[in-house]
Amino acid sequence: MKEQKYTGIKIITALITGAGILRLSAMLLRDRGPEMAMAVPAYLISIAVMVLLAVFFGEKDRITEFRRGWKTFFTRGWYILMVSGVFALMTAIGLSQEKEAVFSPVKFAGFAVVCLLTACFEEIWFRGIIQGILEKYGKAKFQGFWKTACITSAMFGAMHLMNLMHRPDYIIGTVTQVLYAFSLGMILSMILYSGGNIGVAILLHAVFNFSGSLSEVFVRQAGTQAGDMPIASAVFILVLMMPGVIVARRMYNKIEREPVFARKRFG
Repeated sequence: MKEQKYTGIKIITALITGAGILRLSAMLLRDRGPEMAMAVPAYLISIAVMVLLAVFFGEKDRITEFRRGWKTFFTRGWYILMVSGVFALMTAIGLSQEKEAVFSPVKFAGFAVVCLLTACFEEIWFRGIIQGILEKYGKAKFQGFWKTACITSAMFGAMHLMNLMHRPDYIIGTVTQVLYAFSLGMILSMILYSGGNIGVAILLHAVFNFSGSLSEVFVRQAGTQAGDMPIASAVFILVLMMPGVIVARRMYNKIEREPVFARKRFG
């Protein structure tokens, strides 16, 4: 019971800390855009705080392992890469019909860096800290990693409800993001579980973020986007993304059949 209570306290602390950082960053970067000079320092400070929290909770090994498991970028991450390719293709098709399309190499590079830093922050937060805490606790409680991945991914998806704080009208878009973030999180959880390299999860997450928001690099922005996500767009995204849960389950079954020495274990 004491271990369960301590586990709960650590998870709540991690959730509150991460959410607080996101809220503070949003306030600092409001109306400045991700390409502004102060964005990168803000992200780096946020990542540093999460790294310190991971060390404090004894999850240092989960966020510092970069030596092995890089092949899982393709062998386990193929579904994320495929979906990212579809998003990029759809963006290219849309840009071919966009009269106001523009391109700036500086903006392109800045946006890529921001996508990478965002992925780094979120992966340390969820796959590094929260999944690490739950994985240790779940060895005795959950009888397998699947429930750990589901809980971690559910928290990761629910975190996107924070978008409603600054865009309360964006209901369909936010719910869609919560659902596809759960699916994305399930695959990323399995990738870290099998390969033990959080760098792979970070890079795949960054590729997904970049391809999904690529139009922001090419389309001239005229203030805050108004209106909710069209239902057709939401359905398209969910049809494309939600099978990732099935992919994650098959991946989990395959991982469990592998010898223990074939994958990196923590805890």
